[in-house]
Amino acid sequence: MGSIVREWVGFQQFPAATQEKLIEFFAKLKQKDMNSLTVVVMGKGGVGKSSTVNSLIGEQVVRVSPFQAEGLRPVMVSRTMGGFTINIIVTPGLVEAGYVNHQALELIKG
Repeated sequence: MGSIVREWVGFQQFPAATQEKLIEFFAKLKQKDMNSLTVVVMGKGGVGKSSTVNSLIGEQVVRVSPFQAEGLRPVMVSRTMGGFTINIIVTPGLVEAGYVNHQALELIKG
């Protein structure tokens, strides 16, 4: 799950109020000596997890295909803003046909 950390240019796409709240939240975390935040996006296969991550980042960073549910491995995307790093991990589908996909779960664990 390697990743090159780049500036979070997609941050500018958010409404001003959302930008302000995110900046406040990141500042609170930095006051607690936390310089990064990791968010894990998980759920059923084919429900738009990759598209959600692409929207949050503001770039096409995770491959999306209407005919393929998703990749087999978790993907981590990292971006920085004002000295703070956000890591977003998108997982393969954890539930298939009503059952937990244990292979996907093991890949996420690691």
